[in-house]
Amino acid sequence: MRIDLQDVTVRFGPVTAVDSVSLGIKPGEIHALLGENGAGKSTLMNALFGLVTPASGTISLDGKAHRWASPQDAIAHGLGMVHQHFMLQEEMTVLENIVLCAEPVGRFGFVDFARARSRLDEIAKTHGVAIDLDRRVGRLSVGERQAVEILKVLYREAEVLILDEPTAVLTPQEKDRLFATLKSFREAGKAIVLITHKLDEVMEIADRVSVMRAGRLVASSSLAETSKEEIARGIVGGDLPAARTRKQLSPGETVLAVDGLTVARRGRDVGPVSFDLRAGEIVGIAGVSGNGQAELIRALTGLELVRSGSITLCGNEIQKLDVEARRQGGMSYIPEDRQRMGLALRASVSENANAGRDDAGAFTVGPFLKHGAMAQYARSLIERYRIRVAGPRASASTMSGGNKQKLVVGRELSRNTPLVIAENPTWGVDIGAIDFIHGELMRMRDAGHAILLVSTELDEVIALSDRILVMYDGAIAGEVDGGEASRDRVGALMTSRAADALGAASPGAAA
Repeated sequence: MRIDLQDVTVRFGPVTAVDSVSLGIKPGEIHALLGENGAGKSTLMNALFGLVTPASGTISLDGKAHRWASPQDAIAHGLGMVHQHFMLQEEMTVLENIVLCAEPVGRFGFVDFARARSRLDEIAKTHGVAIDLDRRVGRLSVGERQAVEILKVLYREAEVLILDEPTAVLTPQEKDRLFATLKSFREAGKAIVLITHKLDEVMEIADRVSVMRAGRLVASSSLAETSKEEIARGIVGGDLPAARTRKQLSPGETVLAVDGLTVARRGRDVGPVSFDLRAGEIVGIAGVSGNGQAELIRALTGLELVRSGSITLCGNEIQKLDVEARRQGGMSYIPEDRQRMGLALRASVSENANAGRDDAGAFTVGPFLKHGAMAQYARSLIERYRIRVAGPRASASTMSGGNKQKLVVGRELSRNTPLVIAENPTWGVDIGAIDFIHGELMRMRDAGHAILLVSTELDEVIALSDRILVMYDGAIAGEVDGGEASRDRVGALMTSRAADALGAASPGAAA
């Protein structure tokens, strides 16, 4: 199926999000759609999928113009979309999620799960997407949830697949599995659109590349007719900034000390884990997803109970304190899940920007909020972090994923606490914003703050960290000095508990 968008324009009130864009999507092709946060990429694809209604323009399938009444209408015509933030019911099983709203009905009006299971087994075998259909979605990793979303689209017989930031928080292994699946789709003649910020991945898998900036299409060509540098210049509208270098600093006093920490986990507990983090230092935590990083961070931030061991922040034990007490004690946290944990989506940008501020007296008078002062502070974050949004009073839900991330990062870093825990801080943000966020983390490190960086982006961990702790099977497999780190060296520890897997790697942090 060939898709043609002709002069499509999308407006939200006075804001033109997509400005007269014309684009062709061919079957048997992987088409990468790139651009800065707020460039209009997701909005354009949401229009194609029937989630938003264009103000003007036409959408044609195989030469026939269509106007969707709803996403269900688009799905019925062979379109499928996997959103950046998954649309799954966590209390339901994988099978129940996949057939939801498309249930096969048996002779007596009951859902024929056996027929659905048989069909999904065939789909999984054809495209190499394997997952336990009886597991509850709430217990799945990010990569497994994405597989569920892809199976859901295939179950509905989609011929055009739209994936919004599909590798944003996937491990390298999960990304490789996804790409193998996408190549299988391409060979089957399906059209695939990847909305992404990752240029290396575009160069690896795309057949065609289109770049949007400020709502307009600024470039579109086959991959063979362009280059990584040219694509990057199209995204940012100029040359990229030079690579950052770490200043050599002598770390100060210990800010965070973790001693013999054990956290409950299904199957096998995480830990015991021991390490420390000093002022003026970035310590990165690397590891394949599911090796205990998530449980460790939840325990440090107070989101999960500690089974044993201690956590000391600025000289005070905090393992028995709640989340708010830990924040008041000097901890800021950039969570991996900005949708559920980082933001209140129904609240305004201003309310989200001021959430958790320590100087509450600056925007309250008794029980009343000083909305003007709150809006002024929000404007300062919008300007400093280049957040594209209609204004402080706009709902947080109206922002693109990358701009939501910048709001969370800006709010947390602006608290200037001794400790910052940053979990995938550049998830879904464009290359210009990634450089800016990296610069802010380095600036805080140079100013004497302690940064604990957890990221699925191994290059990010290597580029920013003074020391790297590698987790494997719930424990710290070893420690690598930032100046000596490489993908091969860290990667070897990510797949082996043995701290001497690399010979020269130091087990100094192992517990």
